[in-house]
Amino acid sequence: MASRERRFDRRLAMQGLAAGVAGLSSLSGGRAFAASRFQAGPDAAPDAQQVRVTSWQAEGMKAEAMDLYEGVYNRGGLSDLFSEPLTRMTKDFGVVPGTALGWDVDASGKVWTFHIDPDLKWSDGTAVTAADYVETFRYSADPKHAWDFTWYWNGVIKNYTECTKGTATLDTLGVRVGSVPTDFVVETVDPVPYLPAQMLYSWPLNKVAMNRYGSGKYNTNVSTSITSGPYYLAEWSPDRRFVVKENTKYTGKIKPLIKQQIANVVRGGSDFLRYQANEIDDCEVTSPADIALINADPDLARQFFTNPQDFRTFYLFFDVNTKPWDNLKLRQALAKAVDRDSIIEAILRPLAVPAYSFLAPGFPDANQDALKPTQSFDPEAAKRLLAEAGYPGGRGFPESTLYIRGSNQVDKDVCQAISAGFKQVLGIDIKLENLDQPSYMAKLNAKPTTIPFGWISYGMDYFDATNMLGVWLSGGRHSWKNDEFDRLVKTGGAMTTEPEKRSEMMKSAEKILVDDCVGIFVYHQLHGYLYKPYLKGDILLPNSYGYTGLQWPGLGTATLSLGSLYITNEVSKYRS
Repeated sequence: MASRERRFDRRLAMQGLAAGVAGLSSLSGGRAFAASRFQAGPDAAPDAQQVRVTSWQAEGMKAEAMDLYEGVYNRGGLSDLFSEPLTRMTKDFGVVPGTALGWDVDASGKVWTFHIDPDLKWSDGTAVTAADYVETFRYSADPKHAWDFTWYWNGVIKNYTECTKGTATLDTLGVRVGSVPTDFVVETVDPVPYLPAQMLYSWPLNKVAMNRYGSGKYNTNVSTSITSGPYYLAEWSPDRRFVVKENTKYTGKIKPLIKQQIANVVRGGSDFLRYQANEIDDCEVTSPADIALINADPDLARQFFTNPQDFRTFYLFFDVNTKPWDNLKLRQALAKAVDRDSIIEAILRPLAVPAYSFLAPGFPDANQDALKPTQSFDPEAAKRLLAEAGYPGGRGFPESTLYIRGSNQVDKDVCQAISAGFKQVLGIDIKLENLDQPSYMAKLNAKPTTIPFGWISYGMDYFDATNMLGVWLSGGRHSWKNDEFDRLVKTGGAMTTEPEKRSEMMKSAEKILVDDCVGIFVYHQLHGYLYKPYLKGDILLPNSYGYTGLQWPGLGTATLSLGSLYITNEVSKYRS
């Protein structure tokens, strides 16, 4: 969860989080999900060897918490395993029940009731109830706590923003216990269909322990830690390692196949080298040099998995209120002159797929196949469009600059390749200029903007089309304004009924965006991960979109991963 520079209207950017995802993410009617259907195979190693070892990078970090609602950016390794959220996400990006057996919403679309499984217990034998969730949400909104992630609920839960500012008391926050102790009621500011999916981030703290110890930091001490999740805290040594072990008192649905997890604290260095030395079982790989080594090694290549995580799209954009970028034919010509496949093959492979629209395959309401012809590479069409724009063969095209955010070498290389393609196909020259992020964002967000032509990326905060498309709404990041686009995103985003109609509205909005070529979408980023051959489970296999490995939000109680991933007896070949 990265912080974002965009905060122009959080409510509009979040509308409809749940309605676009599969299965039980719709308005209401969530029902119990057989989350424990996975079993370890006959090749599973004995329980004593079901130990996952990973690393936690301490460089520039300070471990002060193990729970999201105590602190997001100061959590230690193996966090968020001591309780479970109300909902979970499947590897195919469907939202299904977590601790909630189901949920419903009233006629206003503002009052949601999540029905918590009455069989859930904390490790002290007490029941998990709605009161734990109420206390947790109030704690997050308490200005004395100064939680570092309040923007997540601002403008969503009734009185949340006011509570964080101290202008409303915590007892007025829109969360409460329902008619029975296991009914958690949430009242929102506006009718919104996204709440079940947003509740992926609803891990509760224990009400009694939090009040006894004054915060959620009780879970950083083995003697005071309490859990209702699949693991318990076995060791908290932020200078050395974090250890969790299977909670044998666990009464939930995601029984972990891996019995113990260890996160060794490291400072700097390369996880790729640690992986090669068999010090850790899995790692993310980002270095182009490391990727090249993996591609050249058949064994490592078989251990490499890729998926989109935050569904980030890299794209060119225009200030359509300035010349020459107000010329639609010119923008269309440039879009047709970008050879995405060649750029990916030369620079990005295998951590990218071509983008012809803003929403990546697998994201709610993505419609890339239908939209692809609009911006697909077509040199002859590009030349014709450029001539129709008034610049035949590039003649008369004004001196122009493409501004790049930051100094990332990959961004530089990609933009150089794009610029070279413009020269080769269209005969036009584009100058490149890098700006540091603060300078770039200040120029971009100026009203009017002072970046007429730029290169940037955008990834999701919330798993819904409105969250991504919201960046193009009038008054947001970009200067483009289209009334019909705004209407579709705002009206469709607020719909709590007719999910098929809502989906069509999102697709229609994206078509307007793509057709108007206010953005030239170049690639969707993938993340690369190495997993040792002895790590096995359905969760690593390709999902329905062809993505492999642990999908967002990763190995934890917000997914079904813990009930699927296990260690095979092949581990003995790698560990002494």
